[in-house]
Amino acid sequence: MPLLEDLETLRTEAQAAFAAADKATLEAVRVDFLGNRGKLKATLGRMGEVPKEQKPIVGKRANEIGAEIQAFFDAAKARIDTASGTVSGEAQSSYESLKQERLTKLNLYKERTGDTGWGSRFPAPGSGKSLTSLDDIRKKFASLDPAMHTDAAASTIEVHVAARVMLRRDQSKKLIFLTVQDQGGTIQVALWNTLLDEKTLGDLRDTLDLWDIVGITGKLAFTQKGEPTLWATSARLLTKCILPPPDKHHGIHDKEIRYRQRYLDMISEPQSRQTFVLRAKAVAGLRRFLDDQGFLEMETPVLQTIPGGAAARPFETHLNALDMKMYLRIATEIPLKKLLVGGLEKVYELGRIFRNEGLSPKHNPEFTSVEIYQAYGDLRDMMALTENVISKLALDLTGSTTVTFRGRQIKLGAPWPRLDYCELLQKHSGVTYEDKEGLARKLKEKGLPFEGLSHVDLIDGVFSEFAEPHLSDACFIINQPIEMSPLCQAHPNNPKLADRFEAFASGMEIANAYTELNDPIEQRLRLCQQLRGIWLMMFKELDEQKISLSGETSTSASYLKKRIIEDQNWAPESDKDALSILALIRKNTPKWAKKTILEIYDKLEDPSNAVDHDFLCAMEHGMPPAGGLGIGIDRVVMLLAGQDSIRDVIPFPLMRPQAQHNAEKKEASAESSAKPEDKK
Repeated sequence: MPLLEDLETLRTEAQAAFAAADKATLEAVRVDFLGNRGKLKATLGRMGEVPKEQKPIVGKRANEIGAEIQAFFDAAKARIDTASGTVSGEAQSSYESLKQERLTKLNLYKERTGDTGWGSRFPAPGSGKSLTSLDDIRKKFASLDPAMHTDAAASTIEVHVAARVMLRRDQSKKLIFLTVQDQGGTIQVALWNTLLDEKTLGDLRDTLDLWDIVGITGKLAFTQKGEPTLWATSARLLTKCILPPPDKHHGIHDKEIRYRQRYLDMISEPQSRQTFVLRAKAVAGLRRFLDDQGFLEMETPVLQTIPGGAAARPFETHLNALDMKMYLRIATEIPLKKLLVGGLEKVYELGRIFRNEGLSPKHNPEFTSVEIYQAYGDLRDMMALTENVISKLALDLTGSTTVTFRGRQIKLGAPWPRLDYCELLQKHSGVTYEDKEGLARKLKEKGLPFEGLSHVDLIDGVFSEFAEPHLSDACFIINQPIEMSPLCQAHPNNPKLADRFEAFASGMEIANAYTELNDPIEQRLRLCQQLRGIWLMMFKELDEQKISLSGETSTSASYLKKRIIEDQNWAPESDKDALSILALIRKNTPKWAKKTILEIYDKLEDPSNAVDHDFLCAMEHGMPPAGGLGIGIDRVVMLLAGQDSIRDVIPFPLMRPQAQHNAEKKEASAESSAKPEDKK
């Protein structure tokens, strides 16, 4: 594949170029490889050459190479920054001197105007005036003829603006042009002594810096060159920016800084700011859609004693008042279903979910989801709801039901195709879902862990690795094996399959829905069987690893195993000795034991695997038949905004502590600068 070969060549060139770069050449090398017109973007622009069937493989490797080239730049920058303590000291000294210069200007402004420089309400209280957004000002200009509206003094259109100074161009002592920015955009401002009194003009000329926030009253008129301009008749400093902004020409290229100091990213990059505007509109649009459909928004506990509704590790906390361990919720499913039992027939909750798991471009430990439940509905209702709401959001927010994501066109318009899970699994991996050994072999081929995984985990792992990358346009994946969905009804035409779908777009799961199981007897059996399976897996693993337990522990473990095998509804909550025996088994496990047995112990101690008897009690009072749906808001916003990483659509994503990050950068810098013979 020529494109893939060219990308690999580009990666090698970039690695060598960044390794050789010094302080004087680093920025030029960055622009050459990573700039808007750089080699990487030019090469990625050739994705259209790639045959359709090969695009998932090439696209994945292209994303990896892009990240690697960015890492080469980050490592080179860290190496240069830390190469000399003198350089670092000079940079710190320069930064502090710039800050001091701004503080001096602030004090000068205070002396001259009697104003603190930190402002107050604008326009002034009691003035009867209000702010006009720059978007609205642009609309006003659109209705004016540039040839007829160039006399600012004669203009009758007066507005009040509060905005941040992004550029300053001093034409003379009598005329200063500014570019100011608010949430919606930018516009030119003229500080001209014909309309603005000399004292105010002089005060601002001597004290105004980039990124200061100003309040301006003025008139709208075009310049002689036709530029829409706000001509100030009065102006004041509302907020002094006492720290120097990032380099105005290059912006912020260190992703760590962009995520840690998101406010800098949002000021410097309009696209970043607009992403979060789009996110807010998407959430509001989703709420409107559900409210119009008759759903009621609920609020359920974030703190729970049993974190249920999903297979995920929870965050633990402690409630001091009652001296009890509690958990942050990993789903809202269980309490919402209890509301169905209570008689609320159409409910949803949109809120934060917390899972103590890994970080990736698609995962953040806290994220936003909406879970929706409709009594007397089923999977078909949830399908219609999903494809309709997402295609509507796409149309309303982007103007089209086709969006561009990771360089590809993704169709989100309803209706979405329905694709069979088991057929896709076999098509792309060559094994069936029943073939446990074949599934393990496929994971081994990819270098992925497979030992000790349950059958369900093997199926899920193989599907994720082999089938998901081929799911480009929005689609529903249906007919999963019933073992994968303990809270779901069986398919009406095949009891071995679940009446469930997972919605995918661009190889990424964005929604998940069931025809909910409302038979409390079957539900209890499934939950108990699921947990029993993990306990029995532990005993099997102990035998296979030939782990011998001491006399008393061995006897207790044997009796426990017998009780689990004989009782189909066995649960550790009903067996007072189970957890204490588990603790003894774990204590007696030798250090040489394989990690698979330790992972099983962790699963058994995971509170999300506990049987929620209060939920079962609620179901026994009668839960109506229902359809249930969960949509990942962050991933939907990624698609709509065209952002590759979940961290780009979460305002303040989780980050490593700064000290740890700095240490890792220093280590990476040292490794990249080591001589080849040092690495042998």
